Amino acid sequence: MHMSLTLKLFLPGLLAALACNEALALPSFVRQTGQSCASCHLNAGELTPAGRKFKLLGYAQGSSVLPFSATAVASVTKIRSSDSSANANVSMPKNGSAILETASVYAAGKYWGDLGGYLKLSLNGANTTPLFGSQGVQTGTRVGSDIFLDASEIRYARQTTLGGRELILGVTVNNAPAMQDLWASTPVNSYPYRTSGLLNAWGIGQFGPTTLIDGGLTSQVGGIGFYAMLDDGFYAEFANYSNMHSSLASLQLSGPVNTINSGYNPYWRFALNKVAGADSFMLGTFGMIATLARDTLVPGSASGKYRDIGLDAEYQHITDLHSWSAQAAYIDEKVDWGSRSVGRSHDRPHSSLKTVKAKLTYDYARRYGANIFGFHSKGSTDNLYWAYNPDQTVVTGACNQNNSLLAYCSANGSPDTSGYGFELYFAPLPHLHVALQQTFYRSFLGGASFIDNSSGKTRAARDNNFTYLYLLLSY
Repeated sequence: MHMSLTLKLFLPGLLAALACNEALALPSFVRQTGQSCASCHLNAGELTPAGRKFKLLGYAQGSSVLPFSATAVASVTKIRSSDSSANANVSMPKNGSAILETASVYAAGKYWGDLGGYLKLSLNGANTTPLFGSQGVQTGTRVGSDIFLDASEIRYARQTTLGGRELILGVTVNNAPAMQDLWASTPVNSYPYRTSGLLNAWGIGQFGPTTLIDGGLTSQVGGIGFYAMLDDGFYAEFANYSNMHSSLASLQLSGPVNTINSGYNPYWRFALNKVAGADSFMLGTFGMIATLARDTLVPGSASGKYRDIGLDAEYQHITDLHSWSAQAAYIDEKVDWGSRSVGRSHDRPHSSLKTVKAKLTYDYARRYGANIFGFHSKGSTDNLYWAYNPDQTVVTGACNQNNSLLAYCSANGSPDTSGYGFELYFAPLPHLHVALQQTFYRSFLGGASFIDNSSGKTRAARDNNFTYLYLLLSY
């Protein structure tokens, strides 16, 4: 298949998937606006119409206060079965153990005048770098700490009128394509608002293969975008991204990353929005075109040109007691690898991946709630890349025994994955969030079974079912 989904799904180091969603209510926002968390947030990861307006206007509404906040997450992750592993203590460390998973500090809110931002420095307490022996078989996993600049942005926005209608114009500088969006249906902002950091060590990936735009470039690029919202009804944005290099380790992710190959990698977003009393509706599209230098998992691989196009929708019904919301997103990705990749890292010069995610939420009084969700990914078959090969003399593709970084391989060369789950949450205090999340897999990497690369044994998709219990505290 391709590098973006492999890194997101299997390769430790893309820690953006581990951190809290950008829509998290922060105490600095409460101090700045003088309003409760509930005025801007439906739950820990979803903005209300008022919250979207606050973000749209550059986080700069309200008075000037010290814009600093902090969060910490403790969690337990338990997978259904580890029997297929050659050594579960090696391939699935900390299974069923309580860990301090992440901690973050923020400079978020109004900086000066109409300038504001959301800057987030995160420490990943479950850094999950794999260790390999001379034959490429995983021999251990380093579970340590890593500090990096998480999905962050700085905004400047102004209000004006056009033909008697309100017009908001703004500019955003950020390091994560789509994180600047206003709705909880687009990548980076979309469900799960939080997922287990240990899944990266275990090589699972909660929703299976993902597209490049779905977090594959978070904390690895820098971009500038210009946006407009007309009369709270039509939103448009255009942005461009390029490599972000820094000598400061705290601004970079550890390990191999997706490297953009050129300075022109455009991103776009259009949305129709309507707010009518307690109800709000959104229908939109988004996309990105990017060229990556190479696949770090495959020596000698060719560069790839990615074209991701998405469709999304959101509905919210928000009252003081009973609230409902629903989000859905579809992304179609096509990758052009070129003829050089054929026979070296891919079966064909082109590949495709389609993903669908949907979520329904019920919330009572901003204290109790439940999410149910479903996901499905379907991609082109690529035996050279995905299929398990026990021959240790083979070095091509990404799933071989000689130099593979993949924990699991497909039995039929397909990345197709699907499943569903639920989450129950409780917020006893405004800045305390407790949740229990359960994920079930119907298929994983091509069907009801796949191959454990540490042992060569067949593993059932349902063996990846996992429970995730976490506590999030903000200050």
